[in-house]
This record gives sequence, C-alpha cells and structure tokens, in this order.
Amino acid sequence: MDRLLLSLAIIFVSLIAGYSFRQWVVSGRSPITEAVLGKMRIAIQKIAMFWLIPVSAMLSLWGLKTPDGRLLALPFLGLTAWILGGAAAIFLSRMMRLPRRQTGSMFCCGTFTNIGAVGSLVAVLLYGETAIAVASLYRLCEEVFYFAVAYPIAKWFSLPEEETIGFSLRGFRFEPVLKVVLCAIALGIGLNFAGVHRPAPLGDVSAGFMIAGTVCFLLSIGMGLRISRLSCYFRHSLAISAIKFAGIPAVITLLAMLCGLGGIDGGLPLRVVVILASMPVAMNALIPPSLFDLDLDLANACWVYTTLELVIVLPVLMAILPLL
Repeated sequence: MDRLLLSLAIIFVSLIAGYSFRQWVVSGRSPITEAVLGKMRIAIQKIAMFWLIPVSAMLSLWGLKTPDGRLLALPFLGLTAWILGGAAAIFLSRMMRLPRRQTGSMFCCGTFTNIGAVGSLVAVLLYGETAIAVASLYRLCEEVFYFAVAYPIAKWFSLPEEETIGFSLRGFRFEPVLKVVLCAIALGIGLNFAGVHRPAPLGDVSAGFMIAGTVCFLLSIGMGLRISRLSCYFRHSLAISAIKFAGIPAVITLLAMLCGLGGIDGGLPLRVVVILASMPVAMNALIPPSLFDLDLDLANACWVYTTLELVIVLPVLMAILPLL
C-alpha cells in the first residue's frame, strides 16, 4: 500500500506541479514568458530522454544477472501490444463511424502507451531495480515502431480520402533520441555479456535516474497541459480505456505466460509485463495530431481520462499481481 501511494503521489504531484507552474506563467504574474516556458519544457524533456532514462536502462541491463533466453520474448510482446492497441482503436473508430481526423487521433491513443514515465516508475517502486532491465527490453522496439510505423499511419489519416490509395513508410527518420536509446541498450547488454562487473552502488543510481527521469517527464507534461472540452470526448475516451486497461493487458498477459515469463525470477518479468501492458495513453500521442492536423482535443481528452483512471487501475493491479 505504501508503494502504491508513493507511485500515485509521484505521478500526480509532478503533473500538478507542472500544471500549476504553467498557470502561474500564463496568469501574467510571473516574470517568465510563455516562450521561455516552452523552452524550459523542452530542456527538461531532453534531460530525461537523452540522459536520465537511457543511463538508467544501460546500468540496469549491465547488472542483469544471467539473462534468461525467454526474456528475448519481451521486445515482441511490447511490439504486439502497440500494434494491437492501434488496430483495436481503428476498429472501434469504424464502429463509432468517426471521421478520418478523429480515427487518426484514436489510433495514436491506442498505440502510444505511457511505459517510460508511469509504467517503469510503478514497476521500479514495486519490484526494484531489476524491473528497469525488463522494462527496457520490453520497450526495445518502441522508438523504431513509433517513428517508422505510427507516425506515417497518423499522417495517412490526415490526408483526404482521395489521396489515401497508397501507404508509405517514407516518414521514418532515425531520430537522435532513437540513436541514444539504442546505443544505451547495446552498451548495457554488451557489458553484461562481456562479464564486466558492475559496481553495486550503480544499482541505486539506476533506480534513482529512472525516478528522476519520470519526474522530469511528468513535470514537462504538466507544464504543457491544456484542459479543454473533455466532456465532448467521453465515449471516445471510454473506448480507449477499454483497449488500454482490459483488451491489451488480457492478450499480453496470456502471451507472456505462454512464453514462460512466469517461471523466471519468481515471476518478476511476468508481473512487470502486466504493469507495462496496463498503462494509459502516452503524452506522445498528442504529437502526431499536432503535426498532422488530426483531432488534438480528442487525443488530449483520452490522455487526461486514462491518466486519471490510474487511481483505479493501480489498486486493481496491486490486487492481481500477487496472484500471478
């Protein structure tokens, strides 16, 4: 219970702090302008993306004891979760007869999942530093999939109907953050297999960096949060919630059990996968709608609703995880 409350406290205190800071700036009582606020948000995000989280992942993978071959299933489980989430969102959008712009935003909300900030934080607080290595392997293909597949699909939904005959992945770019993440993971795995001893204190550094990176991400999210028209998208958010908190966790948990993850380290990898597969919409889901003129208000509403639902989701997870 203490760890549950700590998880919720870190998530919502960070968000509220960032949002409160933004409100102070836009009120005109602050010497900081909105332009400076935007630069601060970007700087905080870069610290988390390029330093804290990659270093945390590298250190954790370096210290992973005798990696089990069954852990190779983790990247495929992550990839399956994102593909199924996006496909389910498109299917429900068609059932709801949504226009293309809204279907594109629904796809983004279905596929982009808050693994790095919220998921990894909860896993680390519950199961310690080893959970970081499991989470890092689970999200190994995350950046590649988002930039190579999700972004082009989102852009495709922004096109008029008559221009959607073909589909191309030419929108892929080998982003700097992707290079950093892949290099950090490769370095950690390389040091591990080379048999280089990792100093014990670096385990605490890894966990500390992950928590610090999470706080940075959530602060920056709060600093850019715009709450508007939430009630207009309740049914859309309900559909995304069903995907995020019921459909995907059920499928990925079953697949993880079939892969034998429950038989490794007392079932820790299985439990971490269940946590990561049950996370809300990521803030990254708001980027493609902004870039490609999709329904940004819809994406924002789904992000807000699913994040608030963590108050219910996390206690349910706490009750289920010991049974696995």
